[in-house]
Amino acid sequence: MKKTALILLLLILMLSCSRPIESPTVLRDFKTPAISEEVVDFSITAAEKSRHLSFESIGTSVEGKDLVTISASKDVPPDSILRVLIFAQQHGNEQSGKEASMLLIRDLAQGKNLHWLDRMQLWIIPQLNPDGADRNERRNSEGVDLNRDHILQHAPETRALHELFRRIQPHVTIDIHEYQPYRESWREFGGYKNFDVQVGVPTNPNVSENLREFALRQALPAIETHLNEKGFSFHNYLVGPVPTEGRTRHSTVDFDDGRQSFAILNTLSFIYEGINGPDGYVENLQERTYSQVEALTALLDFLHHNAPEAVDKVDKARKKLIQYEPGKEVAIRMEHFPDGRELLLPLTSSHTGNDTIVTVKNYHPRAEPVVSVTQPRAYLVPVADSLLMDFLHLHHINYQKDFDTPGKKVHRYFVENIETSVDEELENRLPSVTRKEKTPGMLAGDYVWVPTSQIHAYFLVSLFEPKSMLGLAQRKGYEYLLEEGNYFPILRVEN
Repeated sequence: MKKTALILLLLILMLSCSRPIESPTVLRDFKTPAISEEVVDFSITAAEKSRHLSFESIGTSVEGKDLVTISASKDVPPDSILRVLIFAQQHGNEQSGKEASMLLIRDLAQGKNLHWLDRMQLWIIPQLNPDGADRNERRNSEGVDLNRDHILQHAPETRALHELFRRIQPHVTIDIHEYQPYRESWREFGGYKNFDVQVGVPTNPNVSENLREFALRQALPAIETHLNEKGFSFHNYLVGPVPTEGRTRHSTVDFDDGRQSFAILNTLSFIYEGINGPDGYVENLQERTYSQVEALTALLDFLHHNAPEAVDKVDKARKKLIQYEPGKEVAIRMEHFPDGRELLLPLTSSHTGNDTIVTVKNYHPRAEPVVSVTQPRAYLVPVADSLLMDFLHLHHINYQKDFDTPGKKVHRYFVENIETSVDEELENRLPSVTRKEKTPGMLAGDYVWVPTSQIHAYFLVSLFEPKSMLGLAQRKGYEYLLEEGNYFPILRVEN
């Protein structure tokens, strides 16, 4: 009897080990999305099923839930590998990115698409905001919008993501979201955007033009072709109100989000925006999920095929950041402009449900510099300003305590007055400043030397210039940096 029971137990164990892994959401026919506990359990099981997958918790959420990462790799020389970081569900009420990421992990665990790993190593974070996701709420449990927290990084979730980025230095990042087309203004206009997936590329002009063109001219067409072949619709990511109320453009130049914050470091960065359901939760979840899966598959196929070129482009672009170029212009105020084209925008009628096309005349696809400054050799940050010093430490920005400035010009800005400007439909402060040479003297001890010859080169210039529309002085808690009748506390060191 005991022998029979033991045999039955062994058979049960063998069957459980051989059973293919499956997403809990698929198992219940997409009736409800996976909760955070299921994401963790699924990820652990997937890593146990495949020698190519590894499980790691890169941190915890505000409520102490694990932030899961699955890495996928083969035993290939690391110098030849394209490193790709995929992260989903920064916004808790955007469920399909998490579900698609889990299916991507499932397929790898089942031995599918392993050819990708001949040229790429993947890191997949299926759910960056587990607290918000379990409540189907956009923000984390402290009310922070994670996708507007990549500069100040108040949330442990965004800090964990950037810590992983620093550790693995990916060439490519993919930030997965959903967009909500079913707004009242669009219903009244008469039609909704109905693209299964929109994909955006870096749009800040300071990002390497080679990377921006590679993403726009080669990667996006490959994604579009694949999606169309699979029966899904695609568009280059669009933002803006209904065409009668304002302009349409391709996202933002701000780097406080998951795409541009890595792009400004010359990363090949993408944002995915799948269509959300009318209920903002589970409606059409199956189709939403599979459209995201196919969009991810399309890009990963493209990257696998073009891995050597992508590695070369990113490596060269980053080398330029760490090589100081005297006279290099860096854009600090930018604007979106028309290019003479009208946009033919496919919509679904909110009245009949039929497809229609609207001509958008107020189409501004070009992001161009309006105000630029020359890149200084370094900035001098006052040691006594604990907020600025904490900021340097937060981003692991290189600086030196011991330095001298003989033969170099040190300038500081005097803030004459401050006006209000509107850029990208948002108000910001626009100061009139006078640049004055600082009286020579011992500066070491009172300041730290922050060279711009580092991967944060354009990040630093954009944040440390007082006239910058994206400057640190525009951010909550740092308004004190910009006061009329005072000197801006961060100094510039010229050649």
